Amino acid sequence: MKLSLYSATAVAALGFSSQLAAFADAPATDEARRLEVVTVTTQKQAQSLIDVPINVSVTDQAMIDKLGADDLEDLGNFIPGLQVQAQSLNAPSYSLRGVVSDSGTPRVALFQNGVAIGNPSFASNLAIYDMERVEVVKGPQATLFGQGALVGGINFIQNRASLDGNSGGLTLEGGDYGFLRAEGNYNWAISDTLALRFAGQIKNLDGYVPNTANSPDLMGQDTTALRTSLHWAPTDRLTADIFVNYQEDDSTGTQFTSGFFPINGVVDPFGATAMNVNDDQVRSKLGNDRELTYITANLEYELNDAWSLTSLTDYRNLFSNEAWDSDGAAFNLLQFYQARQANTFSQELRLNYDNGGDLTAFFGGNYFTLSGKDELRFSTDEAYAQSLFAPRIAAGAGLTVAQARAVLAGASVPGAANFGSFETPMQFSALGALLLGQLVPLYGEHLEQQISTDERDTYDLFGDVTYAVTDRLKLTAGLRYTTEDLAASTVGVVLKSNPYLGGLNGVTLSPTLLLSSATLGNKASASEGTDGAFTWRFNAAYRVSDDINTWVAYGRGRRPEVLSATGATYNLIEAETLDNVEAGLFGRFLDNRLQMTSSVYYGQYKNFQTTRFDAINGIFITENSGNATQYGFEFDGQALVTDNIRLLATYAYTHSEYDDKDDDGNALQFAGNSFRLSPEQSFSLAADITVPFGEHGNFSIVPSYIWKSKHFFEDDNGFDYVANTAGGFDRNPEVYPDGSLVQEFENAYGIANLRLGFDSADERWGAYVLGENLLDEEYLIDVGNTGGAFGLSTIIRGKPQMVKAGVYIKF
Repeated sequence: MKLSLYSATAVAALGFSSQLAAFADAPATDEARRLEVVTVTTQKQAQSLIDVPINVSVTDQAMIDKLGADDLEDLGNFIPGLQVQAQSLNAPSYSLRGVVSDSGTPRVALFQNGVAIGNPSFASNLAIYDMERVEVVKGPQATLFGQGALVGGINFIQNRASLDGNSGGLTLEGGDYGFLRAEGNYNWAISDTLALRFAGQIKNLDGYVPNTANSPDLMGQDTTALRTSLHWAPTDRLTADIFVNYQEDDSTGTQFTSGFFPINGVVDPFGATAMNVNDDQVRSKLGNDRELTYITANLEYELNDAWSLTSLTDYRNLFSNEAWDSDGAAFNLLQFYQARQANTFSQELRLNYDNGGDLTAFFGGNYFTLSGKDELRFSTDEAYAQSLFAPRIAAGAGLTVAQARAVLAGASVPGAANFGSFETPMQFSALGALLLGQLVPLYGEHLEQQISTDERDTYDLFGDVTYAVTDRLKLTAGLRYTTEDLAASTVGVVLKSNPYLGGLNGVTLSPTLLLSSATLGNKASASEGTDGAFTWRFNAAYRVSDDINTWVAYGRGRRPEVLSATGATYNLIEAETLDNVEAGLFGRFLDNRLQMTSSVYYGQYKNFQTTRFDAINGIFITENSGNATQYGFEFDGQALVTDNIRLLATYAYTHSEYDDKDDDGNALQFAGNSFRLSPEQSFSLAADITVPFGEHGNFSIVPSYIWKSKHFFEDDNGFDYVANTAGGFDRNPEVYPDGSLVQEFENAYGIANLRLGFDSADERWGAYVLGENLLDEEYLIDVGNTGGAFGLSTIIRGKPQMVKAGVYIKF
């Protein structure tokens, strides 16, 4: 640990030493360019970033455009400690400091204009356009952002309507794979007290993964996003901002290339795939269509010179339909469809106190309610399903697959030699022949359905106080109290079954093949009221000088209890907690031509929750996987080498792994494993270079490079686990049905991008060319997925090389 942290510090120091030397010979003048002072609202009030005793990374729309980071997956590459796996609209994974938010209550809180949007997770992947800024806050921040901020939060702050006048802009961009992006905005100052702003985005991308089956090429997406915002300031004390966001998406599906079934004779995650859709998956093609509507109202009223009241109200209406092929093959084996709908409402009231003295504070309460309903369909051809489960079927009779073939041949079952084959599967039920002594034809359209509901009511009280002990020393303490009411239900039904078996399937001779038979026609439900719990933070900030602020922090984060189903039984999984200590600094140097944020941290997790797909019951379940430890170092800096050259650099060292034992001394299943999506080291480098072109304008050159070390895609790190007699677990490498190893990780890789542009002298128009992944680096973003639960891990590749060109105008 020490060696790695020292190395990280050395990298940061050496990276800027040459810049400091260059600055020494160039004394600053009043005309020299400086880095802008960044203002954030992380602590519920507008503050300069240097005054915030927290590790915060901030970017605005201008920098998003220059880096070509128009989605969160790309933007995350330039934020130390953040990894984003946006493999599909419905299933984005946000990893901050090695800790991933998957399904369920998020660990990484996601906010839009101060309102939590991370739950439900299928609606958290939003279009990024017309942004004021994006704030990424590291470490437990439950006092500031609520219980979802176990390890940090991301707040997307959209541009408000402005009273400063009328203005607008339009951007058009096109590129490889049919890429088209059109964005526009217009601000209308109706009067001295009322303004409207309209913004929208249309973004289309054809699939870049060729599909040889009956659905379009994969990883394509069409998005239409619209926004209206209203700003009203009838008096000097009252302001109101209302945002109405609407987004409609239609994708061609996530690539799940099989690591087992060859396409054109080879298994190649960077080549074509063969993924099919059938009529029972409702959609006419693979992929997802979503419709998201958000209405947010922010009212602020200054009660007097010291106190202000803020009301934040939000309502969301969310729909999603998705069809996916989990086996990555052209036949019907593991075909899924999921329809989701949810409604959420939240109301926060907050009092802020600031009379210009030594004490500032805020106090408030929040209510959040979620009501969701999911429909999950599983369809399969029994012949292929029997081939998949052949080893289990044979083992149930005390036989190997080869021995079962011989027994079936002896019973004169047609195609017995093909038992267990996927190329020409046996078309009769093996168990029908072995147990019933009958030739039962297998059915090609088996269909099961599960309907589940999820309800959550959350009540929060919170307060935060900062006191200036001296002109240089400030102490902050925050406390949040949370309690919840949870309810869930599940019911299953078989919509199509083998017509020769009277309601049974031909593979296992039971009513269901995948879903829990315990909930078949029998609604299982549960409701729980959780015990109230506290989370907190303590910060001490010492201002070394006007340009350097140092701080230490201790915080408790919490991921709340969750109801998890196993068959017809619901279990309340204990809350997960994180205790984190951290020390950092923010500094401005050389007349604000160099600035940096840096921190080291150490955290301990208790009752770490993991989510996995249960292939026996056909559901995702959450379980307690024990304790874990993380520590690391982060650096985020930028420097003006000259007035025309700005350098940006980030670095993160992240060590996150499961402990060997829990608090009771029991061996942990994932002992010593690294967290998923957690490269131990990652960095980004970028340069913003301006080349003046006289009175005509400026050329810009923005090269960037992102690098990530080896990392795993699942918490099991590519192993199956079996409890042993010594009280521990034996680890066996995951294998495909033919015995070949599943490589559930990605080795180190780097990606180079380049943006070349021209901006007119009046900054009213411009044009640019953007090259993404210029070296066409081949890398993976996921291995395993739903198919991994059945021994058929699938693979998702990263984005290939793409070239785009665009123009913009402002008016």
